[in-house]
Amino acid sequence: MNALPELEELLQKPNSSPLICDERKASIIPSQGISKEKNHESNEDIGQKDVVSLIIGDYGRWQLMMTFLLSLFSFPCTFHIYLPTFTARATKFWCRRPENLSSLPIEYWINYSQPVDACSVRVLPDGITAESIMNNTAPLLDSFLRCNEWDYDRSEVGDTIISEWDLVCDRATLTNLAEVVFLIGVGIGGVLGGWISDKFGRKRILIGMMLAQSVLAILSLLMQSYLQYVLVRLVMGLVSVSVVYAAFVLSVELVGGAWVTIAGVCNFFPLPLAYIIVSLLSMVLPNWRDLQLALSVPGCFLLILWFVLPESPRWLLSVGRTQEAKAVLEKASKFNKKDNLADIDKLLISNKSEIRTEEPSVLMLFKGYLMKRTFCLFIIWFSMTIAYYGLLLNIGKFNLGNLHITSIILAAVEIPAIATSIPILFKAGRRIPIFISMVICGLACVASEVFSISFEDNWIIISCLMVGKFAIASTNIMLPIFTAELYPTIIRNLGVGASQISSGLALICIPYLWELAKLNEHLPMVTIAALSGAGGAVVLLLPDTIISKESKRSANSSCNGTFTVTDDRGQ
Repeated sequence: MNALPELEELLQKPNSSPLICDERKASIIPSQGISKEKNHESNEDIGQKDVVSLIIGDYGRWQLMMTFLLSLFSFPCTFHIYLPTFTARATKFWCRRPENLSSLPIEYWINYSQPVDACSVRVLPDGITAESIMNNTAPLLDSFLRCNEWDYDRSEVGDTIISEWDLVCDRATLTNLAEVVFLIGVGIGGVLGGWISDKFGRKRILIGMMLAQSVLAILSLLMQSYLQYVLVRLVMGLVSVSVVYAAFVLSVELVGGAWVTIAGVCNFFPLPLAYIIVSLLSMVLPNWRDLQLALSVPGCFLLILWFVLPESPRWLLSVGRTQEAKAVLEKASKFNKKDNLADIDKLLISNKSEIRTEEPSVLMLFKGYLMKRTFCLFIIWFSMTIAYYGLLLNIGKFNLGNLHITSIILAAVEIPAIATSIPILFKAGRRIPIFISMVICGLACVASEVFSISFEDNWIIISCLMVGKFAIASTNIMLPIFTAELYPTIIRNLGVGASQISSGLALICIPYLWELAKLNEHLPMVTIAALSGAGGAVVLLLPDTIISKESKRSANSSCNGTFTVTDDRGQ
């Protein structure tokens, strides 16, 4: 049956809703993008439950073990995203002292030779000594030379990519280049990840990209030029997000019912833990190459999971590989102690995927009521990405005492943010919580700037940032689910992928966000606050997608007394 003409007609109706109902079934738009949530069914609806859940159950010991193992893949990917916080940390630098003045204290050397900045050094008269500079008897010449060798303050971090390749003065603009190309790779990978995973399978892409990530991580340690390092980071960004995408999709496709949302949210728990691990390790391993090596090793061990992890049975069924799906389901059913092995063949035979004679078009995103949703989501995703990653990747720019302690504190607040997102998603809907969290983030950013003017206590500012980080971390969990629910099933993957384009554009802007401080020191945080607030306001233009009990009863009455929630993840 071709669903596209029906969708075209539906898009022309201004009051159309993703809740589709006919005399056979009512399909609720699920709460995950590629993974699609399905709610608990009543006993009379169990006959139409999807075949995977019928065989292995919505959740059991097998799904618990597999989803836990899949969540581990988020660690190495997050490591590489967060590494520049320490490996590209800007520190104080000065023009290197000549050998005959090596005993001169740094403060005296800087005051005498670099009165303007560390990019130029005063011409030293013949016979100058450290004692004459310290006694203020050394002559002061008005001639200056361009400095080409520097030393760096290593009290907080050790060797960085800045100190290794002297990315200061006229080369300072190159500091952000590696991060920009990495985030470009993340943006491209976010758009392409779904297509790659759908075409080649979840497990194959997951392990293949994990192998590529491990090789690239080790390869980056061997780079002798900054250009080589930048090129490796570009590919690393694309590979890393593909790993996260494949692991996420596979984990939520192994479960059913309300566990889809729970499994999806739980995939975010490794993120703050990874931030904390990077922060702690950077204290023990201050040099960037040592730190990168230590954080690259865990990914290599995850390759062993090739022999443990299954391919998604829903994906296998969707591409007609029924026997492979049967083998996976039999193992899972035995592990979960299900006694329906004799019925597997009959259930698989009865499973029929809808055959589409025409592929959905990107133009559908800009027709009817979907046009408004698409443009609104572009703005919201751009705003959320700027706010979340602007706070995450620019912690070092706040200069709030010890970088490591500040990083750990701001990472720890994401753990309760992720945990509270689960009951919020089930009880409070999507639109209002996202609006509130984005507005709170904006207000917290404004408060941090106001208090930075009025108070000198860093802990007051850190407290404001903790509130902002908590709020936007919640948005980062809820927005992908909300986005998926706003699009009809047939073009959901296209809609979610299109939203990632604006997110990718925002990621490219992140490394340059603090360049606004050259105009005004408060402008970066004000920009984050304004975008976060504006994004929250745009959310109110969209309909909420949570299905209330009253809506379900209404759907029941309009469907001749039947109401079935279908799971078409495999379609």
